[in-house]
Amino acid sequence: MFSLGSPRSQRAQSTVEFAISSIVLLLLMTGLLDLSRAFYYSVDIHAAAREGARHGAWFNTSQRQNVYLDDADIKTAVDQTLAGAGLPASTLGTGCPGNPPYNPPYPSSAYGPVGSVVMYICYDALGNAQGSSTCCTSAPGSDNLFWTGKDLNVIVLYNYPLVTAFLASVLGQGIQLASNEHVAIQGHA
Repeated sequence: MFSLGSPRSQRAQSTVEFAISSIVLLLLMTGLLDLSRAFYYSVDIHAAAREGARHGAWFNTSQRQNVYLDDADIKTAVDQTLAGAGLPASTLGTGCPGNPPYNPPYPSSAYGPVGSVVMYICYDALGNAQGSSTCCTSAPGSDNLFWTGKDLNVIVLYNYPLVTAFLASVLGQGIQLASNEHVAIQGHA
């Protein structure tokens, strides 16, 4: 029979304590890994929105046109940046979420299903007198200087799927990550 102070009973007690505490440590570690991945993807969707807005606002001086000021070219720039982080290509949403100037927070309905990326492109969202909220399904032609100085707003929304079941039970199935970039459209007045 073992006595309470014997080395063998102390080893058994240490093993049980380690087993119990390792469960808590494992939950903490996986939760931190999940949240750090969410932060990583948040940084990447910010980069994608910034790249799409910068790309669309660029003015080609020799052609005197905003050659990339259209939905397709902006979406391509965003999707290429998203692909660099292993995120799926974006889906182009219709309209612009929320009220002008379309800054966060956004309604849950704007995010799409868990694991998907939705992008919105809003032209002249700051309400300049001459502009409208829609611009360009294709690059603007002779009226391209009309858009000079107007606002181009690229919004990228990602519904990040939680991997950790414990976090998913507490926070829901996903974390909504949002990025919004306003850029003035370049040109020669």
